[in-house]
Amino acid sequence: MFRLASLLIISLFIVFQSKSSFSMQEYWGKPKAISGWNISCSVDDGSITRKGNNWVFKTSKNRCEGGTFKQRAELSSPKALKLATKAKYEFQSIFRMRSKESSGLSNLEEFEIFQIHDGRLGCAPPLSVGFLKTGKVRLLGDYKIGTADGQNCDRKIMFDVGDTVVKRDGTEYKLNVVLEFNGNSSFKVAVYINDRLEALGKYSPPIEKGCFKSKYHYFKQRAYSQNCLIMN
Repeated sequence: MFRLASLLIISLFIVFQSKSSFSMQEYWGKPKAISGWNISCSVDDGSITRKGNNWVFKTSKNRCEGGTFKQRAELSSPKALKLATKAKYEFQSIFRMRSKESSGLSNLEEFEIFQIHDGRLGCAPPLSVGFLKTGKVRLLGDYKIGTADGQNCDRKIMFDVGDTVVKRDGTEYKLNVVLEFNGNSSFKVAVYINDRLEALGKYSPPIEKGCFKSKYHYFKQRAYSQNCLIMN
């Protein structure tokens, strides 16, 4: 079992773990645990640190190329699932958030916490789990048209929003992401907050001519937001 703890100074604290997880190289099967997490691109000094199986995140400038998000502290699994893999995985994050705007919702940041990637350049990935400014969890998945870098996309192929409003006053929550890979490049996802079902989705490979076809599936755990919000 892999455990990940992170702290994002908006502030966001996460304890992340996967059950029966995979984690393209020699992992083209159904390994029991994710291993070999890498820091994406690079981060500011001290923004991601590790203590045993725990990882601590703090706000960092986005040092990856491209994109409009200014804050990015992210781990990526360098090994990936083969598209023919049939398996079910569960990821759990224990998190709490605090922001200067916790008394109101209008200026709160959207942020991403978990994603599935497939080798595309541009557009949303097959799965992005994040939170809206309203505090509600959101599922999102796009199709990518063509293989060139850029935002030539068929938007919101998968989209759902939960009901629970996550407070940004330090209240602790449990987030579970349950994934079922069907062995044909498709997968189902269910997201729970405090054991309450919040959002459901299904991603199927595009059949339209010219759409990007997934090469594999790999995971990202991140604190990724439009702007850096530093707490005093």
